[in-house]
Amino acid sequence: MGESAVRIFFVSDIHGSQTCFRKLVNAGKFYGADVLIMGGDLAGKELVPVVASGGTWTARFRGANFSMQTLTEVAEFERRIATMGPYTLRTDPDFVAALRADQELVEQTLRTLILERTQAWISLAADRLAGTGIRLLIGLGNDDFDEMIPYLTLGPVSYAPDGLLDIGDFTLVSLGWSNITPWRTNRECTEDALAEKLTVVHESADPSRTIFNIHVPPYDCGLDLAPRLDDSLRIQLVGGQPDMIPVGSAAVGASISAYQPLLSLHGHIHEGRGSTRQGRTVVVNPGSEYEQATLLGALIEVKPGKVRNCQLVTG
Repeated sequence: MGESAVRIFFVSDIHGSQTCFRKLVNAGKFYGADVLIMGGDLAGKELVPVVASGGTWTARFRGANFSMQTLTEVAEFERRIATMGPYTLRTDPDFVAALRADQELVEQTLRTLILERTQAWISLAADRLAGTGIRLLIGLGNDDFDEMIPYLTLGPVSYAPDGLLDIGDFTLVSLGWSNITPWRTNRECTEDALAEKLTVVHESADPSRTIFNIHVPPYDCGLDLAPRLDDSLRIQLVGGQPDMIPVGSAAVGASISAYQPLLSLHGHIHEGRGSTRQGRTVVVNPGSEYEQATLLGALIEVKPGKVRNCQLVTG
């Protein structure tokens, strides 16, 4: 008998969204997947203080002011904010003033909240997936940080480290870095450094059984188009529309072309939703709409030497 197909559900770039992570965990049973792969950028990027003063609580979010009279209202506000990814912090005016004066304190506070949510998520996933036979593999992205790694393995949940990981009939090759971005995030490096990191793929003997899980997509593949920005990070327009340019990695593209893995999974560029081919390799970016609490994913069925099906799905 031939080897059976493996059903993969792949997502990326949920950036702290409680709803998207819960949907990812539930997707295994819903889609009949054997393995769930999270391609990086698990961490959110925004801190929202909820300030107690005079028996009420106030917050400012996305240019709007919110006032809450009871702890029940505070909890509901926190729940709604978490669906979109940011982290709320109950605090007082003095600490808010300290945050405004100290960007390092902001980063430290945000990282603590990211780790707390990550730990809660992994505990939830391990509980929900226990006994199902479904694995969840989590890679990092450029907005993540190494302190998250110890929290990413529990029961059927495993960290997908940079390098090679045996997942049965296939080898998963992960790399949770990107080329340089305008935001200078945690896990970025030059194209030469990316190429050096990617030399590990040649340790995998059989491209027909190799799946890339590389956060940044290959350059100019059609799945890496993002708005062109000026030096102030403002979107540049052409004809009233954002000027979309390729921003992926040339080193990743060269590695795919040289090695020709069966499948190459990417994220990073939220607007780059789609699938294409680069030689024999099927290249996929499910995109991201985490701020709308919408989980974009790719349901992919593979056998050694063949991608039998690749379907972009929305949850």
